[in-house]
Amino acid sequence: MSAPPRVPNPLFLALTAALLVTMGALQFHTASLEAQTYDEAVHLTAGYSYWATSDYRLNQEHPPLAKHLCAAPLLAMGLRFDTSSPHWSLPDQSEMGRLFLYSNTRPADAILAAARSVTIALTLALGLALALWLRPRFGEPAALAALALYALDPNFLAHGRYVTTDVAVTLFSFLSVITWLAFLEHGRKRWLALAALTLGLAMASKFSGFYVLPIHAALLALQALRRRISWPKALAALPLLCVGALLVCAATYGSHTLNVPTWRDHKYVTGILELRQHNTDGHRSYLLGKVNTHGDPRYFPVAFAVKTPEVTLLALLVALAVAPRILRRHDALLWLALLLYPALYFALSVAGNINIGVRHLLPLYPFLFALIAAALSTLPRRAALAVPALLFAGILSAQPTIYPDYLAYFNRFAGGPAAGHHYLLDSNLDWGQDVIKLKRYMDAHGIEFVQFAYFGMADLNHYGIRHGGLPGASEPHEIDKLDNWVAISITDLHDVYFDQPTFHWLQRYTPTARIGWSLYLYDLRQSTLPAGKRPLAAQHRPAKPPAAHRPTRHAVIDWPHDLPPRRPRLPCCSPSRRPATPPPTQLPLHPR
Repeated sequence: MSAPPRVPNPLFLALTAALLVTMGALQFHTASLEAQTYDEAVHLTAGYSYWATSDYRLNQEHPPLAKHLCAAPLLAMGLRFDTSSPHWSLPDQSEMGRLFLYSNTRPADAILAAARSVTIALTLALGLALALWLRPRFGEPAALAALALYALDPNFLAHGRYVTTDVAVTLFSFLSVITWLAFLEHGRKRWLALAALTLGLAMASKFSGFYVLPIHAALLALQALRRRISWPKALAALPLLCVGALLVCAATYGSHTLNVPTWRDHKYVTGILELRQHNTDGHRSYLLGKVNTHGDPRYFPVAFAVKTPEVTLLALLVALAVAPRILRRHDALLWLALLLYPALYFALSVAGNINIGVRHLLPLYPFLFALIAAALSTLPRRAALAVPALLFAGILSAQPTIYPDYLAYFNRFAGGPAAGHHYLLDSNLDWGQDVIKLKRYMDAHGIEFVQFAYFGMADLNHYGIRHGGLPGASEPHEIDKLDNWVAISITDLHDVYFDQPTFHWLQRYTPTARIGWSLYLYDLRQSTLPAGKRPLAAQHRPAKPPAAHRPTRHAVIDWPHDLPPRRPRLPCCSPSRRPATPPPTQLPLHPR
């Protein structure tokens, strides 16, 4: 295949624009159908607080850049931020997030939509960068095929519309790699400066952003050994890269960087220490029907296998099979980059104890799409046009199976979203996003009230959902009295974040409806239950624990509204900080 012309073909530009416009339209539309996911209010409130107060006490476990960017549109909305609240003093970022989002001068949905638009813009920027970088290297058909796999990938359609840090670190770490490769190929100072800038932005988006540094150093040494770059320049480039990246990262903390007493007190340093402690403590996760309190090395391989679209998996296998042809066709530097960066990131993910979701693997995918494009570039001309069309048809075929519930996507090899709960939960399937769809279902079917166990942080009253608590297994007599519609998040149905069996008793029943794959709705009105399924209490009474460890009687659970007084939360929203056995006066809380 001949090299593409310097100026992109108008048809290539038109198809690139069409794919990105389609992606953006799908994201904007489907985001409007979903309430806040678990972490979003915390992230956007933290970002707004950084702008409003230059105080970085909220959400230290993540650097500020993505939160800064997502909160920027909110500055023109005339919002209120109450620093006199005791929740700010603690700080209790979850409660600050709830108050900021649902008790402000503008509707919560408008605030959320403005913040989400930034993440969507970053997602589209990543797609554009991918297409423009691949085109001169592997040709226009291959670049368009890779862009189609990206733009219609349900994982990017889902996580590319939320107020989180995952897409930002994916974008800036990928830009750091391609600018660094340009420096290694051409040796020009402007590429080194851009590599330092984008690396600093990646580090300021998420602490995992500096994973690229070891491979940067290895490829620099390779080029020096190949005499493509002089040793003096190589020895100077890496320190300049690191210093430049640190300066950019420090600048995102604004005046805090200038006023901090010592570097040990800088929020970037304390955030890394907090994240390290979180990794040491581990994080509750669900894998293949089992709840784990620490990391499982199988988690991310399984997540990758069941959440990656099947057409992408097959294309990747073909790309690896034709690896020798790619190596003969393209420079070793490019080939090694496409392999080493994702391999290192995947290895670091597998070695960690924070197993939350496939979203943590997003930085892998741009390199995998590029690897597929590289394989396509080795095909004969006729096949090089036909195969991209087949890949497009394959990724397009995933849309009817999952639209508009992209977060719940599982590939057809895994059985689709209906089978997803056999593999993974939490942000892979259920992140509290489907309460708007629940309200619509209730209105359409004349359901006025539900007893609800909700895994999420959205304000149910804001969405007009009249609800009460749902008794846990320690309340058999309350279960026996149930005479209502019952709704439950599938994460709670599997007791992922409870230390004792709590809602497992509901698994005996067949749900009347599944709302967006994450919420199950049951008709447990006594008049509709078959006689063989009443009474409930005698069948689901839990075994009594030893007297010395017997907990006091739990109240009816109504998360998150009617819980008893809580301990002050630590300033990070993700890790589980509660003891193995809940204190007798407290209910199990959902840690994030």
